[in-house]
Amino acid sequence: MLKKLGIYALLLIGQHCVLQTDAVAAVRDFTLHIYSGDLTITGAGGTTLSVWGYGQTAGLPVVPAPTLTVNEGDTVNVTVYNHRSVQHNFVVQNVTTDANPIAPGGSKVYSFAAPTAGSYLYSDTLNNNINREMGMHGAFIVRPADNGNTAWSGGPAYDHERTWVISDMDKPRWNDVASTGGTVNTSVYKPNYFMINGLGGFDAMMDHDTMIMGMMDEVTLVRIVNAGQFSHSLHFHGNHFQVININGVRQTTPFEEWDTINVPPMSIAEVLYTVNQAGEYPMHIHTAQAETANGVYLNGGATMIMMH
Repeated sequence: MLKKLGIYALLLIGQHCVLQTDAVAAVRDFTLHIYSGDLTITGAGGTTLSVWGYGQTAGLPVVPAPTLTVNEGDTVNVTVYNHRSVQHNFVVQNVTTDANPIAPGGSKVYSFAAPTAGSYLYSDTLNNNINREMGMHGAFIVRPADNGNTAWSGGPAYDHERTWVISDMDKPRWNDVASTGGTVNTSVYKPNYFMINGLGGFDAMMDHDTMIMGMMDEVTLVRIVNAGQFSHSLHFHGNHFQVININGVRQTTPFEEWDTINVPPMSIAEVLYTVNQAGEYPMHIHTAQAETANGVYLNGGATMIMMH
């Protein structure tokens, strides 16, 4: 006996009742505000950088920008307000095509259908990469239509999830110059600050939204979004991992890396990480300079893996 109740189907099987739900696409509305602001890197070598950013609260830009999360098939509306005196834009890489500028003091609504489940980068693509380097970047996450804990419908399952937005900034040659209205020499880029989720290592190694945490044999899906301008190799201690998606290309047979994955600029990788021995392990960018804040070790691209 099957009786439809809205989106619910009540299945009567003998003496057992099972309540099921059909996945229904939704309308997801987001609002972003573009402002100038500051990003503080604490600890040895730390500083306060001048940045530009998107934020969901007027006057409070954040770096990276807020992670926007939807389900596959949803209708997405993103309203972006430009509160700065120069042009900016909003582009979801490989999803949206409107790269036209938002005028100073203006706004624009971007409407599109959520693409296939996976991880995407959104950013300001204007100004020869300067806007993206200054902090105008974030992650756009698409979950399966049923919003389950799988990478995609019928894909690998996981227990925990982390999104790591990797970035780098050149304070003296780019941020300091751009923030005062100067002309940046884009042919010279020597980043001296490296972040995960906008955090230097001292903070990222204690941030519960960045650290990998769980019990033995639990699986963590790590979404790595490189919003920087350098390639970064991420080195996991404690165990190897499986690569399941590279730039939207799903690996039908996930392959195991030794312990390091290189993610080029504007690229994305999704990996499954499992620890089979309890302990505390580091995860860090496998380049000496990227492990520092203005040359001071260890306060760059690093976090912790905590398994019990």
